[in-house]
Amino acid sequence: MASGAALKVSQACLALMLSAASGTACASPWAREDGQLLIITHAEYFRSDLSSQDPRGGRFESLDSDTYIEFGLTDDITIGGKAIYGTSWLTNSAGTVTDTGFSEIEGYAQYQFERTIKHAASVRLSAGKPAAFQASARQAVNNGADMELAALYGRNLIFKPVKIFAAAEVGYRKRFGPGADVIRSQATLGAEPGKRWMLLLEGFSTVSLRNEKPDGADYDIVKIQPSVVYRINSRWAVQAGMNEEISGRNLALGRTFFIGLWSSF
Repeated sequence: MASGAALKVSQACLALMLSAASGTACASPWAREDGQLLIITHAEYFRSDLSSQDPRGGRFESLDSDTYIEFGLTDDITIGGKAIYGTSWLTNSAGTVTDTGFSEIEGYAQYQFERTIKHAASVRLSAGKPAAFQASARQAVNNGADMELAALYGRNLIFKPVKIFAAAEVGYRKRFGPGADVIRSQATLGAEPGKRWMLLLEGFSTVSLRNEKPDGADYDIVKIQPSVVYRINSRWAVQAGMNEEISGRNLALGRTFFIGLWSSF
């Protein structure tokens, strides 16, 4: 029973993985069981000091609401998607510009080809198109339609005295707009010190292949994201955390604070 519970905890935790991960539909290596539905909603505040990239200085801020959905089509096939809607403020010596709308819409299908009580492995195909609203913190990050093929692996490391799990993902993202193609990777380390508490530490990286077209986006970025999840009951959980951009190229770094609500059916 303890091992089975740990597997389900890992499956729920690792479905997180979205927040500020640019252009990415998130998914766990563990597939949703047939007919199961997971919904995660976040409210996020992002702030970036633009002085390192813009001689006019200033700051970029955004307040976003994102929704992530994951559904078990079969025991091995999971489908899902996400949508991000928000308002951004760009403030500098020229004044303040505000915009509101959808900043990202994406969907995916994932196939789990290996699963035991110890580990799981999957492949995922996702596609999406950022909308006209330039929210995703700095306009250069947004591009035209994207498609990504990714490999995911997760493992339950120990079950006692504290449940600990880990996961990793690597994907190649083809951009059909002017932006450069990228290699994305992310890693998660999670622990469950009690029945109601979960601790997550995640890392995200995006590395440009530098094959952009004229005026296309070309950037690298590395982020870390600690968060804590409190399980209210078997159906509901709340989450709070932050995302820190610790390294990057061709963009101003920023910080995100977020709160979230998880629901499973």
